[in-house]
Amino acid sequence: MLSRVAENIFWMSRYMERSNFQIKVFHTRYIAYQDGASTESWENFCDEYQIKVDDGDYSFGNLLSKALFDIENDSSIANNIFRARENCRSAQDHINKDVWQCLNDFHHQMKDQSLIRQAKYGDPISVFDALVKQAMVYYGVIDNSVARDFGYCFIELGKYVERILNGINLIRKQWLLYGEDLLDNDYSSWRYFLSSVSGYDFYLRNNLGTMEKERIFYQIIYEPLFPNSIAYCLQEIEKFAKHLQANSNAEEKDESVEFFIGKCIANVQFTRHPRTRDEKMQFLAKIESDVYEVVNVFNQSFFGLVLKI
Repeated sequence: MLSRVAENIFWMSRYMERSNFQIKVFHTRYIAYQDGASTESWENFCDEYQIKVDDGDYSFGNLLSKALFDIENDSSIANNIFRARENCRSAQDHINKDVWQCLNDFHHQMKDQSLIRQAKYGDPISVFDALVKQAMVYYGVIDNSVARDFGYCFIELGKYVERILNGINLIRKQWLLYGEDLLDNDYSSWRYFLSSVSGYDFYLRNNLGTMEKERIFYQIIYEPLFPNSIAYCLQEIEKFAKHLQANSNAEEKDESVEFFIGKCIANVQFTRHPRTRDEKMQFLAKIESDVYEVVNVFNQSFFGLVLKI
């Protein structure tokens, strides 16, 4: 497989994982807002998602429509889907028609004027339902129709790299906002946080009758059976990177791939559990730095690039 094609598949997967992650976060945030549980200002929301409000309209419908559908907003879901589709277009021979058709449908759905009006003036829940359903179709198509070859490995690597980076940003923000300042019995924001990473049911099954911030932090970082935990994602990255190395020619193998992935895993497994807020922030920053080193070695070894992202 050409390194250019491999890179396009990798980034297609990253953009789709980013879109799926943000849709779930927006969905949960809207429900928290409706329940009166959200304390984060809309100004912070606009800054985080690079939303420009020129008309002074800070209503949730206006902000949501810009975050989802505004093509002038570089980080909108519509732009992420467009980038995923363009990367898929150049790699169609190495994926399959079902994936292309799914992304093409998603792209056209993001231009549906009835859906845009519904987000801005109507019931956003129906919009979230439609987008979540299309994202689930994408992941179903990947799981059930893509051959387990090099292309699939790059899809999985892109997905789990993006999932770790998004997860770190989310738990960092959550801990800074709600980690130490609220009363110990106020866990409403943590329930919404777990819902946004599809981890609420998993947490309840493993922690009956208790809701503790440290246990939630543990699940997000260390839980090996939780698909959105950092530990689980690193295991998957190691598995698919080893598969690529094992099936590469001798001159294409690069021992630095295994080294940097192992370094990142060792940091998570063997670092003493951080207790204070500062220790947690330093720990998350170290994991993030290690993941970027892994991405850099992917760029050099798999994609023929030397630039940092």
